[in-house]
Amino acid sequence: MHLPFLPVLAILALSHIAAHADTQADTPADAAVDTSQSIHVSSIRNPELKSYRVMTAGLNAFDDHHAMAPKAREVRFQLIPGPGAPDNAMQDLSLRIAGNETSIVLSLAADGSFTLPRNAQAEREDADLVTNRRKDAYRWQASVRSDDVPPGMRRLGDLRLQCQVGIAIAKKETPFWLRTLVATKLRTTDWCSAVELKMSTYSDPAIASATLLDGGRRVALQVKNGGTSFLAPLGDTRYADDTLIELVYKDTGAAPPASL
Repeated sequence: MHLPFLPVLAILALSHIAAHADTQADTPADAAVDTSQSIHVSSIRNPELKSYRVMTAGLNAFDDHHAMAPKAREVRFQLIPGPGAPDNAMQDLSLRIAGNETSIVLSLAADGSFTLPRNAQAEREDADLVTNRRKDAYRWQASVRSDDVPPGMRRLGDLRLQCQVGIAIAKKETPFWLRTLVATKLRTTDWCSAVELKMSTYSDPAIASATLLDGGRRVALQVKNGGTSFLAPLGDTRYADDTLIELVYKDTGAAPPASL
């Protein structure tokens, strides 16, 4: 069942505080937010000044929901260049945890991914994650990958755990009234379990197709934003956590080397 679309103001507030709405770039401000009347959520914005305490909510969610992806050793976060970013957007990019007395440089992989260590002093100081780039230059997304997933595949349970991490962080930054509104519309406080919530998964390189493999059935998934993201049925209980999603990449027609 699809929920009635939220008022535009509420969607924009959720987009600003918690996530980047997939439909924002495609839909005029005075039009219906989404023709399927679902909530679309993508990568969370403004990583250049984000509270360390807020981010630890994602680490806690990974631990609490690890049963969804028991073979995933860690949650990583990935910085994603914003629209119109130059080709060298990741060059010389740096990220650190900065507090009154805390300064911890985080190691960034070539694709902008990193792990976030637990640090009691940074939490006491209410430190921030800070990049050396201008405001709004990057978005971020959690990434969970089980060790035994073949190249060119994503595991549904991994994506469900990614959602739990991202939503846990988003809720920490969302006002109580808006959390209540969304929970009422979704009819649950577990947003990731709601079939109405459509959370995009970022992909680099771009994909030509994403297909869910359900036994002998092949279920085509929606590819969005020029192939840079796809929508998986996170809240659909018909599909087990071990269900795989096959990705075909635009440039090669196959999977790239494992990165995250």
